[in-house]
Amino acid sequence: MNASDLSTLDLPTAVEDLAAPAYVISREGRFSWINRAMVELLGDLRGEPFIEHVAPEHRQLARTNFTRKVVGKTTKIFEMVVLDRDGGRIPMRITSAPLRRDGHIVGIFGVGMPLAQAPSFEHSPLEDLTPRQQEVLCLLGEGLETPAIARRLGIAEETARNHIRALLRAMGAHSRLEAVLMGQRAGVIGANSSSADDNHSQPQ
Repeated sequence: MNASDLSTLDLPTAVEDLAAPAYVISREGRFSWINRAMVELLGDLRGEPFIEHVAPEHRQLARTNFTRKVVGKTTKIFEMVVLDRDGGRIPMRITSAPLRRDGHIVGIFGVGMPLAQAPSFEHSPLEDLTPRQQEVLCLLGEGLETPAIARRLGIAEETARNHIRALLRAMGAHSRLEAVLMGQRAGVIGANSSSADDNHSQPQ
């Protein structure tokens, strides 16, 4: 079976019948579809903001992963605690990916597996980046200099320079190159991205 054969398969029914909770989140951050397993675990969340059903200590992690998918970045497996219909805490391992229609990202599709115990991991400074800072980091990963970043974002060069400085402070990075390498290790930007060279290692 190849990719062209998938159009003849009833994938929606298969996903609905999965024993693992599956969901679709719109670009606006609301549940737009969930399967039966998700309803049984968390209740009917359609139309509700997904972030309200994530434990407070993991909401920044959830926002970071959501933003990464909305801009088309690579998927990764992560663990966090979600809240059930009664406010109970459920540790889950989640993987999600951008959902496209006619080449445009219209939402996020994800599948989760309940865990026996709460996830334990070190807090990463990348989890606290704002959507704008993540965007600037990705542009640095493309090897763009300050003028090109300003043009891409439609802002003044000085504003772009301020965004870069704020990004480095937030990440605890001493140079653009270090920030790019940190982003690659965390999966925020692709490992094949062009990193800034030594001539552009400091904020300009």
